[in-house]
Amino acid sequence: MQDWKKAYNEEIEKLDLLYQEEERLYYEMYTGNKQSSRIDEITKIKHMLMTDEELIETLLSWRNTLINNKVWKRRLDVFLFKMKQEELDSHPEVVKIQQRLQSNLMDSKFTLNGKEFNLGTVHSNIMENPDRVLRKQLLLESKKIGKENEDLFRKLIQKRNKLAKNQGYSNYYHFRCSLKEINMNTYIKEMEKLLEQTEETSDYWDNRIVEKFGWEKIHLYDQYFSTFHFNTIQSNAFTANRLKEVLNDIVNSIGFPTDQLPVRIESLEIPYGGFCININPNDLRLVVNKRDSYSVFLSGIHEMGHVLDGHFSSYQYPELYRFYSSIAAEAIAELFQTIITDREFLKNNFDIQDDVYSQIREINHLTDIKMLKMNYYYSIVEFELYKNPERSFQEIANEYYPRVFGCDGETFHPASEMFYIENPAFFQDYNYAYAIRDMIREKFAVTSLYKKTDLFQELIKKFIRPNQLYSWDQRVERLCGEPHTFAYLAKKLAKVEF
Repeated sequence: MQDWKKAYNEEIEKLDLLYQEEERLYYEMYTGNKQSSRIDEITKIKHMLMTDEELIETLLSWRNTLINNKVWKRRLDVFLFKMKQEELDSHPEVVKIQQRLQSNLMDSKFTLNGKEFNLGTVHSNIMENPDRVLRKQLLLESKKIGKENEDLFRKLIQKRNKLAKNQGYSNYYHFRCSLKEINMNTYIKEMEKLLEQTEETSDYWDNRIVEKFGWEKIHLYDQYFSTFHFNTIQSNAFTANRLKEVLNDIVNSIGFPTDQLPVRIESLEIPYGGFCININPNDLRLVVNKRDSYSVFLSGIHEMGHVLDGHFSSYQYPELYRFYSSIAAEAIAELFQTIITDREFLKNNFDIQDDVYSQIREINHLTDIKMLKMNYYYSIVEFELYKNPERSFQEIANEYYPRVFGCDGETFHPASEMFYIENPAFFQDYNYAYAIRDMIREKFAVTSLYKKTDLFQELIKKFIRPNQLYSWDQRVERLCGEPHTFAYLAKKLAKVEF
């Protein structure tokens, strides 16, 4: 047994080096547009290893032998779950269809009013452009691209479903939820209850939005724009060249100077707010959009939460570090993001007047309720795609919009959504993370983590460091003293006070 454990540990370390190499290559691709054929090689190596039936049988056998050893049982459970996922997601047929779809969507272009657009610029314009007619035209054009790719996306869904059924699951979405240790049917019941509890607040904001912008109805192409531009925060206070300084103040405030963190922070022109890549606890990368805006600082603080999570998470068992819970990771990032609304933080770092502070509080509340509904909408549309892939994808998107937002409106086409293709079954994770964030704030009577060194130490001890040694909901209960609940999120959203 000791020889086998030693051999297992050695092989896990080798495998993790492969994942680290892959992460570095992706970082270079995202930041420097450096394409590498090595990524495809790594994908094939991983597929061969993670689908090795003899290896799976060996691990299952040792899991049964070590079933009373909690640590080894958990390590093998997490690794075997990941093997199942790799078997499905790196299946040659799935990869082939997925790559075709990715290529089709990335290469899709159209011209409107003499300007060329792709799906990336469509997304950024729908979020940022004040020209409502243009936002609508862009959404309609993106729907055409989705319609052209619907059959191919359906083929991908059907293939994923078939492979999931071979593993004993009703469909691929249920399979992915089992890996995340959540139940989608329970989630839907919780969300419907939450929408009922926050209906008055939601109506309050919708009324203010239509009144402010002079609209009769809020369409999908209005949702992001009206949320992020309801108030215009003075941009001269939030200049990109101050981001590192501000992040340094945050990390200092919880007792860890950034010069002691092995993180590379860069501001680059990227088509989204920011991202973080945790190669290992001592090699962390944070990239934020190079723009002067409040939203860039919001993204930067969120991503710094991922950095600290990646740094303080235990690396004792590499597979538990690598195959982390996205729900737990997003919960930490969301908790960090609340710092952007902390009055003392804003006072220390920006020349913020009381009226601007009130606007930031308003935006925070509006964003919380809108993003909750957007995440729910995108998650149940995707869930329905996998439950009934023969249905018209456009009809599914149209059907669920009024069920979530309370009115008919122009919606997207699911086959134009790259996130569905690259990161399936992910949207509900954000809503679980919001709920964890507000459980922690309620339990410890705080609004943010700024200068909360004792709370951060408690987070490290009970939530971050253990990583996948415990499931995300076990860690929530260890930290908060009660099982996961959406009750505190509902309580927070139901209040309209700034």
